[in-house]
Amino acid sequence: MEDTHPLAVAALQARSIAARAPLARIAEAGDPWVVGELARVIALQDLRADDQADALALLDGLRTRGDIRPVHQGLHCQIAYATGEPALTGALLAAYPEVPAPVRIALTVDLANPYANGVGSWDFATLLPAPRVHVGDGPGTPLDRIATGPVQRTGHPLRITTIVTTWQPGQSLLTAVRSLVRQTWTNHEILVVDRGSSSEFEPLLRAAAAVDPRVRVIRMLADAGKYVARNAGLDAATGDFVTFQDVGDWSHPLRLERQAGPLLADENIFATTSNGMRVTPDLVMTRPGVPSTRSENLSSLMMRRERALASVGFFDAVRAGGDAEYSSRVRAVFGADAVSHVDGGPLALLRSSPGSSPDFRPGWVHPARRSYRSAFSAWHSARAFSGPRSARAFAVPRRLLGETGAKAYDAVIAGDWTTAGGAGAAGAGQLRALAARGLRAALLHLDVLTNLREGPQDLDPAVQVLINSGELTQVELTDDVRARLVVARSARVLQHAPDLPSGVRAQRVVIEDAVVVPQATTAAIRLFGRRPLWAPAGADGRRKLAGAEAALAKLDLPSTLDAAQWRLDRRGPRADRPVLGRHCRGGRAEWQRLRDELPDSARMDVRLLDTGGFAPRSFGRFGPPRSWLVYGPGDVTLRSFLYQIDFYLHLPADDEPADPAPDVLAALAAGCVVVLPYRYAPAFGEAAVYCTPAELPDTVGMLHANRTALREQAGKGSEFVRRHHAHELYAERVAWLASQS
Repeated sequence: MEDTHPLAVAALQARSIAARAPLARIAEAGDPWVVGELARVIALQDLRADDQADALALLDGLRTRGDIRPVHQGLHCQIAYATGEPALTGALLAAYPEVPAPVRIALTVDLANPYANGVGSWDFATLLPAPRVHVGDGPGTPLDRIATGPVQRTGHPLRITTIVTTWQPGQSLLTAVRSLVRQTWTNHEILVVDRGSSSEFEPLLRAAAAVDPRVRVIRMLADAGKYVARNAGLDAATGDFVTFQDVGDWSHPLRLERQAGPLLADENIFATTSNGMRVTPDLVMTRPGVPSTRSENLSSLMMRRERALASVGFFDAVRAGGDAEYSSRVRAVFGADAVSHVDGGPLALLRSSPGSSPDFRPGWVHPARRSYRSAFSAWHSARAFSGPRSARAFAVPRRLLGETGAKAYDAVIAGDWTTAGGAGAAGAGQLRALAARGLRAALLHLDVLTNLREGPQDLDPAVQVLINSGELTQVELTDDVRARLVVARSARVLQHAPDLPSGVRAQRVVIEDAVVVPQATTAAIRLFGRRPLWAPAGADGRRKLAGAEAALAKLDLPSTLDAAQWRLDRRGPRADRPVLGRHCRGGRAEWQRLRDELPDSARMDVRLLDTGGFAPRSFGRFGPPRSWLVYGPGDVTLRSFLYQIDFYLHLPADDEPADPAPDVLAALAAGCVVVLPYRYAPAFGEAAVYCTPAELPDTVGMLHANRTALREQAGKGSEFVRRHHAHELYAERVAWLASQS
């Protein structure tokens, strides 16, 4: 189904204007779906003053051509409404027959909203369960005046505690409390936990307590954040079940009763959640790029209190994101089936106002939130809980802890530290080597655009474990960081870097690459405040950079690895014929080059590791040659793959520098015989063998037939890595670069 183009997914999460370029190039061919996706990216990124107008122009063009997909019809209507064009919105709704139903319903209701200058019959009440809601008279916004018809109250011996936290409250606190007082479930304790508001807010807190005898206000001395306040509420709660509500939100009278139902019916159900509907204070629902009016309300979590405190514990004491961590921890402890979602109509109205969710936009999550999720997911996967009050055993970004002030580092290594990005394979060892030299070092995650095609990914688990244990330090782009040196692992991690305000400032920036990319230079200046120097991996890369008149670092930064980590037990050939392999990270061009240059010979067993998942897309419906064994993403690890093969084949593009690459070094360290083009001989010497594609069958056949020669050649390769590409060399050179003024 053509819902979202992978490059649109990548561009939205990258949140940079530069990330639009690959999609824009494809859109030049005129494919209406791709043009619509480009409009989506421009509108939802909203990084320039004229972005909304540009997106509307693209969608208008598709409308004129009469070829606009349903999902883009809905987007066109949403943008028109959001930019203050109700007449155009109505005309588009009438002209587009295939606008997705949830989008059409929301827009139709919003166009009739009397509190947003709408006209017509306003059917907002039909979107929520009975009893029918209406907006009452009196002061405050329409959301603060929401009311319902009479409800049938339900008595029950089991008590529910609802915890509401607040700080410097306004009228919205009373909105939340009044909606809870009107719940049909009458055995109800309502705890309002104030996070150290100043004395001027005392009258409003007293007013909240006076709404009903079941309301109790707990005053904290200082503001330690929403989740510390929730923990205070959990300590004070007396209910059999406990749930939460964000201040300013409104709960439907049936919310508690409906969420308690599964808990009463099945003792194996530990918790329930329900849907909410996000609205502005004027009860407007439409948000461009959001396909549905309802979504899971994380704050609605209702759970068995005693079991929660005994097995799950308290909320993480962060400033934001604690709902997501706690919900994930619940599922890690009890299993996903122990949490029942009460589907159906929304049981809460969730207040949305400008700036209320700065860490989220359609298709985008703030880097700090991503890092937090990656960290707690690794902890939950390990199920390393030592008790309900155990100390946090994972890393938290400073932004989510509320920490401010500059942190100083000697070196910050910026790379794509996801599994697909590959920085972790060597980067962790390089950071350890820097620390061993007494340098303060940290890693910074920046995405390579192609690795975002399926959305944001967690960090490489091996790297995340080291961050969680404190062995490695991670910083965020928005942190206040002062670094003597920032090293970008490649130009690609800067080429589409996010257009976020950066807090990282460096005395010197070095990019590890042999090809000058102007966008990377621009990004380095914008993000780190310095024009970068370029550091190739070796002599051939330096020659190419000199020809491009680039500003060169005085030292190369060669690829390095821990040879012992890759060493494998090899006692001879893997099979009765040579087994050749290659780790393929590139796209269509690499696969087609392999097909053109790799001889189709029954004398060789060819195995390829396709970590990027490009092989199926590169060969069409016929697929790769049948004589090849192609492993897809996640089928085998690189180490397991290298154990299967005798010979590692490196067939790079002609313009690629003839310097040692990480995958080639890993193959050498693993005991594979590496086969290279002749131009690599100055860099590798006797550590590899050399031939043309036509000479390949004879070259590998001769070595394969001579077990002693094969073993000796493999030994030369692994020794080459140990002598010339250890992490200590990288650390020595980075330390020298960091010491230069």
